[in-house]
Amino acid sequence: MARAGSKVSILIPTFNQEAFIGECITSALQQTYGDLEVVVSDDASTDATGRIARELKADPRLRYERNPVNLGRVGNYRRLLTELASGDWVLMLDGDDCLTNPSYVERAMELALSAADIVLVFGKELRGRDIATATVFRAADLPPLMDGSAFFLAHPPFGDVEPLQLTCLVRRNAALRADFYRADILSSDFESYYRLMLGHRVGFVDEIAGLWRQHELNASKSCSYPVYRSNFRALLGPYENAAALNIFPPRELKAWLRKGAGRYLLFCLRRLMVNGRMLDAMRMLAYVVSVDPAILGHALGRLARRTRRGLGG
Repeated sequence: MARAGSKVSILIPTFNQEAFIGECITSALQQTYGDLEVVVSDDASTDATGRIARELKADPRLRYERNPVNLGRVGNYRRLLTELASGDWVLMLDGDDCLTNPSYVERAMELALSAADIVLVFGKELRGRDIATATVFRAADLPPLMDGSAFFLAHPPFGDVEPLQLTCLVRRNAALRADFYRADILSSDFESYYRLMLGHRVGFVDEIAGLWRQHELNASKSCSYPVYRSNFRALLGPYENAAALNIFPPRELKAWLRKGAGRYLLFCLRRLMVNGRMLDAMRMLAYVVSVDPAILGHALGRLARRTRRGLGG
């Protein structure tokens, strides 16, 4: 039986996702955890998304809400968290994704409730067009409980180990205090998680939670200088917050920014150049160097190491 104060809200933001929303909702309702609600926030869809969601409302744990006007992806996240959720813990599950492990929430909540200062528990995910062809993304070798500040410093956003949204159970009152989803950017989740974990503990469940479905309409497929520049807030927001808290030596925190930003810069340049956006690539390079010229050195060093590995060096 779920303990008092441990209700979980699986929050499903959706917009024009009729091809996926039924599987998404069903996967949430299949979770074995006892004290559970599933809340769908339809961001004024113009397709059959709403009809499909309402057809599943026979399950009393499911609530369907429709925004009268389109709030946008991050605006819909905020409404779900701040207005619609009633749980003590929340998991944000985009309407084109799905959970593949029915016991994931139950296992994650066992860990989440094991200590009062845990604010975030995350696990592993699949990535691909469908479950049959998906692969495990960046499988991590982490302990079940970690100091959040230590994790922050060791694993910047856009690295090899990250708290991935569809796997993340977050303590709701802590998320509200941290002003979650304040930044309307692609990686608003990272900007929120990395601020939240400072000064708290985080947990890791060594299990696959679900599928981040890859398709042409993913928000992450956006590719332009304005989008990538604004998304740099996913690094700057946590960096500025950590600096204000004064919990790391400035030199270590600066190294954290350079490491994460170097990886992010390489990602942006690669995507922009593959798509023929050479001017945008040059603008992104100039912007990042204006933030800190040493970021370029980190990016070049990482690129050199990749090249050596590729050549068998």
